[in-house]
Amino acid sequence: MTIQIGRFSFRGPFSNLDEIKNRPGLYIIHKNESEITPIIIGQTALLNANIADEIKAHELSLGKDCYVSVYNTFCALELDREEMIKEIHDIFHLESN
Repeated sequence: MTIQIGRFSFRGPFSNLDEIKNRPGLYIIHKNESEITPIIIGQTALLNANIADEIKAHELSLGKDCYVSVYNTFCALELDREEMIKEIHDIFHLESN
């Protein structure tokens, strides 16, 4: 399934990390399966590994407390991904870290 957030088409929501490859990208860990209520918005060079760490650090349970949607960036540099995160924060009216 595709979730459109601004100009970004995220894949998800996923309730199983096995469906997410370790590629560069953006991720949103969110509360609801159908309506995106962000818990964590981040970017990383390794999606699967970083998402697993975030879920564990925040004591969440994928498929129960949260779901995850991802946007693969493939060739984008970290600085580019950070700019994309700022854009998504603006869409959700969240403060950037």
